[in-house]
Amino acid sequence: HLMRWTWIDRFVAFESGKFATAVKNLSLAEDHFADHVPGFPVMPAPLILEGLAQTGGILVGEARQYRENVVLAK
Repeated sequence: HLMRWTWIDRFVAFESGKFATAVKNLSLAEDHFADHVPGFPVMPAPLILEGLAQTGGILVGEARQYRENVVLAK
């Protein structure tokens, strides 16, 4: 299963079943910066939250040996 958009680039810390810290590298050329707050490049909150959810989903999936799909909702 591949995510259409991945909002993390790499893990800087990962302890199986306990915690994960991920990084998303950004460029001022990214489309969402032009429209979100013109003149003030800030990552839109829903995209930040999606990155957090993806990080958590990978942490949970890895802890369960990817036996089932992890869906984080609500």
